[in-house]
Amino acid sequence: MSLNLRPLKVDDLLFLLEVRNDESTRNNLENNSIFKYNECRAWFESTTPKWYIIEINRHSVGYIRTDGDEVGCDIHPIYRRKGYARMAYEVYLKDKDYASLWVFEDNFAKNLYEKLGFVYNNNLKIIRERNYIQMEYNATVDNR
Repeated sequence: MSLNLRPLKVDDLLFLLEVRNDESTRNNLENNSIFKYNECRAWFESTTPKWYIIEINRHSVGYIRTDGDEVGCDIHPIYRRKGYARMAYEVYLKDKDYASLWVFEDNFAKNLYEKLGFVYNNNLKIIRERNYIQMEYNATVDNR
């Protein structure tokens, strides 16, 4: 099995919205709004985001969101629980000394982040009556 992270292109926006607008994805995002294609296209063209499509054997299965040191990953519902997020994070973090992310405390993905070496840094927001915590990865500290 071959995993590749490639830069997000305008041709990927329909796939991105299919993943992002799925109720199970939105439930675990700080902003749970549904976005339309024209809004997504305007965002893409105005921000030129450094996001990556996760490909398994050249087939899109999800994406990595980045904004500076902050990172996140969303996998298409039909490809979840197959280890793709773990593999994508391992590739993404390979050359990073530091990264942070936000996750709902009750999100199953929190276990993955802990296994990857992310630790809770005591930053907390209450979003939709749920604890939304910030976790940090520091390659110079062995948290695993």
